[in-house]
Amino acid sequence: MKLIKNYDSVSEIQSVLTSNKLNMSKRFGQNFLISSTARSRIINALELDTQSKVWEIGPGLGAMTHMVLEVIKNLIVFEIDYGFIRYLEYAFSSSDGFRVISGDFVKTWGKVLEQVGKPDIILGNLPYNSASAIISSLIEKKCIPNTMVITVQKEMGQRMISPPGSKNYSSFSMLCQYAFNIKNLGDLRSGSFYPAPDVTSTILKLTPHNLYPNVNSHLYFKIIRDLFQARRKKIKNNLSRGWVGDHFDWEFVEKALLSASISPDDRAENIPVSKIVRLVGNIGIMKT
Repeated sequence: MKLIKNYDSVSEIQSVLTSNKLNMSKRFGQNFLISSTARSRIINALELDTQSKVWEIGPGLGAMTHMVLEVIKNLIVFEIDYGFIRYLEYAFSSSDGFRVISGDFVKTWGKVLEQVGKPDIILGNLPYNSASAIISSLIEKKCIPNTMVITVQKEMGQRMISPPGSKNYSSFSMLCQYAFNIKNLGDLRSGSFYPAPDVTSTILKLTPHNLYPNVNSHLYFKIIRDLFQARRKKIKNNLSRGWVGDHFDWEFVEKALLSASISPDDRAENIPVSKIVRLVGNIGIMKT
């Protein structure tokens, strides 16, 4: 099998793909990061330690994988493309502590967690069509690593970091900010990838803030989904017509809102995570 040596070279990538009969799939949103500067920025942000347990999502041909393995000896990569799985197993078979998990990350990481425990670090150039599902699954199922460094579509990155009152603030913002402090490490133009996507990407570093360890997270996730089911509607309309309205009397919910300093006539886009957390707590206290 022909192995790649220069991850910055499009012609070499093309040659390796052809020689090994590997095909790119639009369905999997595959793009190789061909910028050595960007890869170094990501590696530096990971702050790897020799003892770090690392998961990598969508390694492709291993542009980041080989850099991580220069530092650590405990790396699990999740790859959905069987051609690339075959390549990775061949290319890194001599590396101790290296393991490839085949299949959709969202469907496979839970079993890996049961087997080996939570990773210290997660990295990945996340596919545009599944990035939100990947991030949501980790947060909602409480797999929160010490560090996550991910590359996402710029618009998604803006949603993740947007503050209340901004046009990009959403239930996804509330979900991400509930678990993490999120730092923007800069944008990547389409030319940083092969094939070049039609969008700009952003590198984000996520670190857990551990502000809400005792919150009923199940209730929190239900509430934030209800709040944005119709963005321009008032909070009372969205909550009363959603899951919350089906499970709680509205008078009870209204009291919990007011106690959390949330006006039922406001809109969700103006409410910070801290007030939703307070609302969840109020509901728990008032039920008992």
